[in-house]
Amino acid sequence: MISYKSVKILFVSFKQFIYQIAKDAMLFLACAAPILCGLFIRFGIPFVENLLLEQFNYVNILSPYYLMFDLFLAVMTAMMFCFVSSMVILGEIDDGITSYMAVTPLGKSGYLISSIGMPMIFSFFMTIIVLYIFSLTKLSLIMIIGTSILSSILGFIMSMLVISISTNKVEGMAVTKLSGIFMIGIPAPFFASKSLQYIFFLLPSFWISKFLLENKIIYFALCLSVSTVWILVLLKKFMKKIK
Repeated sequence: MISYKSVKILFVSFKQFIYQIAKDAMLFLACAAPILCGLFIRFGIPFVENLLLEQFNYVNILSPYYLMFDLFLAVMTAMMFCFVSSMVILGEIDDGITSYMAVTPLGKSGYLISSIGMPMIFSFFMTIIVLYIFSLTKLSLIMIIGTSILSSILGFIMSMLVISISTNKVEGMAVTKLSGIFMIGIPAPFFASKSLQYIFFLLPSFWISKFLLENKIIYFALCLSVSTVWILVLLKKFMKKIK
């Protein structure tokens, strides 16, 4: 059972995490990026479609893919918070702070919870808000919550990938860009044939897309299963890294 002292230690560590973000303009703006992205999708996409209709008489060229844009918005929100937490952790690795944290009462697990787990929880609530306000489709609250859960888990995976592979912030930025490959699974169910789309089965984003597109709980469960494999592999690698 988690004690009050353990919870207090976690929140003190998380408070330090927030302080690191507040003093870095780039990380602070990254936290605001989901709002900007939401504004663009909510108002920019319909504007472009209306422009195509007026100028070129194209009808419904984008509206069939509104759900796909909502998915990108959900995953992008998680991805931004993943980027922020990754940069903070890599900065602390550069400063040798993580090794110190591992031998404090916080421990390795507590450090991960405060630096990645708690931002993941925050990204879950942020994704719900962003989807509720800016989504192009009328998603039910159940689907918004389900999508937000899976997107925040994907953000956790991307964070673990960046901090497990990178040794500094510069490498971290490069790996973050490469980790965008995880988003390839989103358009697959929209454009690929049913037999071909399953080549993306190792990407959690593919199962998020299937879940939201077909509204079947089996895809939610499959996304959790695939995500668990990724998390276990990356956690093992990261734990070795901070020994």
